[in-house]
Amino acid sequence: MRAWHTCKTVQSVREGPVSVSVIGDCRVSKAVLWTAGLAAARRGRWEDLTRWAGSYWAVASHGDRTFIAGDLAGARALFVGRGERGVVWGTQASRVAASVGSDPDLALLAAHIVAGAEHWPDRSLYEGVHQVPGGSGLLVQGDRWETVDVTGLPSPVTLSEGAARVGQALTEATEGYACEHDEVGADLSGGLDSSTLVLLASQRRPVRAVTYGGRLASAEDTGFAARVAEYARIEHHLCEGGPDTWHFASPPPVPTDGPTLAAAIAGMDAAYLRPAAGLGAHLTGHGGDVVLESSTATFVDLLQRGERRPAKAQLADWARLRDQAPGPLWRQVKASAALGRGGAVEEAAGMIEGARFDGVPRVWSWCRPGPATGWLTAHGRSVVGQLLRTSAQDQPDVSAGAWDDWSALRLNGAAARHEVTLYEPLDVRPVYPFLDNAVVRACLAIPAHERRRGGEYKPLLGAALPDLPTWLTGRRSKGSFGPVLLSGMRAHHTQLHRLVTASPLVQAGLMDARQIGADLHRAVGGEASAPRAALQQFLTACLWLGNLPNPATVPTSKAAAC
Repeated sequence: MRAWHTCKTVQSVREGPVSVSVIGDCRVSKAVLWTAGLAAARRGRWEDLTRWAGSYWAVASHGDRTFIAGDLAGARALFVGRGERGVVWGTQASRVAASVGSDPDLALLAAHIVAGAEHWPDRSLYEGVHQVPGGSGLLVQGDRWETVDVTGLPSPVTLSEGAARVGQALTEATEGYACEHDEVGADLSGGLDSSTLVLLASQRRPVRAVTYGGRLASAEDTGFAARVAEYARIEHHLCEGGPDTWHFASPPPVPTDGPTLAAAIAGMDAAYLRPAAGLGAHLTGHGGDVVLESSTATFVDLLQRGERRPAKAQLADWARLRDQAPGPLWRQVKASAALGRGGAVEEAAGMIEGARFDGVPRVWSWCRPGPATGWLTAHGRSVVGQLLRTSAQDQPDVSAGAWDDWSALRLNGAAARHEVTLYEPLDVRPVYPFLDNAVVRACLAIPAHERRRGGEYKPLLGAALPDLPTWLTGRRSKGSFGPVLLSGMRAHHTQLHRLVTASPLVQAGLMDARQIGADLHRAVGGEASAPRAALQQFLTACLWLGNLPNPATVPTSKAAAC
């Protein structure tokens, strides 16, 4: 049984018992589907079906076998469960959940808020509904299903060796989206990623760019956006902000398939995206941070590889830029490398169960229980601790760089798919060139420790696209929406306190409303140490729980809704 959400673009071919379909933005010709597509399905070469340009789902059938895959990032998600009529798979967890009769998994949601979703990549937030992680496909045969690795990364290369392939992949992805339309929209935040896409797309089509500005936005970002727009000679619209655009000013316009931070900025999106409504595609730089560069996990990754000297040198450079002593930080890195993921997650579980959250900043950690740990009840600590212990045993040990790369990629993919849902009522169709499979594969073929260079910001971008202006690739900073978040919390603190009190996570005895309320009060009061990011995550999770997709509208027939 299939439980799909509706979609607009489908290509299908069939020859005897073999069929192949692609759903979404797939730039493959019907001739290639007939030849390479059907041949791959006959031979069970499932990975081949994920190598065409664009962002799409692939579905192939051969006899009683059906293979389904989304994209590597999980923006094209895939879920599976088992109901009374057998295996149910679909592109939305809520639809599969409605088909199999399952409810939200509040314990797992609490664990996500406390420790991060990356520790349970194969579980959805509905009980009994599995998520097929990005990098895997689903193979269904009769009443059985299994996941199949379709990662397909090329052999590892250095940054200099792989840069040209990254530039080609990103250019082709961006132009592919742009050239399908007479004019495209684009986010233009002033950062490197969105600016790069605007410059690439403007060489092929007129671009209508939008920027959120105003007194609470970063003046540096706004200035950079204006400079890029002038350089590219494109139409540029600047939203001046205001109370209606602050966080929590407006409810999300539609239910999403899972919690998303974007639910808090519905007013902002409605305002700044208005000029982009009605265009065939809207380019965003979402995901660029993840694929172009890597995190401080590289210090641990290098040490795991036995490259002690470069690990120590890179850490020292990082510490020097932040005016920190490298000695204590080096001890953290050594401890993380020695523990490995399993040991670190077990250790974190013990800290949570014993209420020993110390709040000490870490260079990087496999599992970093955040300030939301202090909101757990005794029951919540026990439940979350056990979930982490299970994860420590179920998920294999990997290198720190690969673990962090894939965790961040899947997090960005989830955010993108929820954004698509939220933008639909605005008549805005976002696309994400940095998350296309070809771009992801080209970037991640360059290992994490290669994509990070001491003292440089996103060195891969300049190497991949050397014709970009140096005043852009040389930028070293990026503003945040922190002031907008704080203003929204202050303006709407009464309704947010009510949201905390009524939260199903509180009602289920997993979290303590008094502790959360106290931290919310501190945040509204402007205390620098208040956990604003954790509060936003908790509050948007509550918004999701209060606005779940209506099961009554979910199709449960065998026919796909696509």
